[in-house]
Order: sequence, then structure tokens, then C-alpha cells
Amino acid sequence: MSDNSGKILIVDDDKDIRLLLNFILSKAGHIVMQAANGAEALELINKYRFKLIISDFKMPVMDGYELVKRLKKASETSDIPILLLTGSEPMGMASEDLEYRPDDWLSKPFNSGDIMPKVIKLLSIG
Repeated sequence: MSDNSGKILIVDDDKDIRLLLNFILSKAGHIVMQAANGAEALELINKYRFKLIISDFKMPVMDGYELVKRLKKASETSDIPILLLTGSEPMGMASEDLEYRPDDWLSKPFNSGDIMPKVIKLLSIG
């Protein structure tokens, strides 16, 4: 494992996306856990310390923005880097009036070569 490896949480209601990301990240030496929505993610975050969270934007139960907002608001999780996955640029994500922002985002569909540079960058700041 590299110095930047660590637990990464994948949050997406699409099982295929979770499996793809799990494969890519595990192959790179990371420990990966998965959640199907933001509520499941919060349960895992309360039990484990993650070095990075990769979350879908649109999900049932709790969407990615609500997850970002809750994590960035809480002092114990505000420093965890978050990569938001979205089908299009998140509306308002660049807006000055958006109080809580992910650390980076990636448009879907993405190919496997798109994800690792962002993961490496975010792990280096986390």
C-alpha cells in the first residue's frame, strides 16, 4: 500500500458504479467500503474514519448534497475530502452562495482513468 492509501467510502445507489469504483480503488491498494445512500454512509462514518468519500449526487433517502452539507458542518468530519459524482455539473456548485461544497466533482459517465488522478489529489489534501 502507498502512503496515501486508506479507507475510502463509496456512496452510490447504482450497484454497478459501486462495484466499478471498488475494483479500481482496491486494485490501487485502498480499503473500500460501500453505502447505497447518504443515510447508510452516515452510519458507516459514525463507525469508521475515512480518508476520502466518493458520493453520487442524486440518490434516494439522502442525496449527495445533503451528505456533503452534514459532513462539512460537523467538526469531526469537516476535514474529510469529498468527491461528488454527477450526471451533469452540479447546479450551483460553483455558486458563491453555496455554503457547503464538495472538494471536487466528476461527471458521469467517467472512465477508469478519470477517477484515480482525482483520488490521488484528494488523498494528498486529506
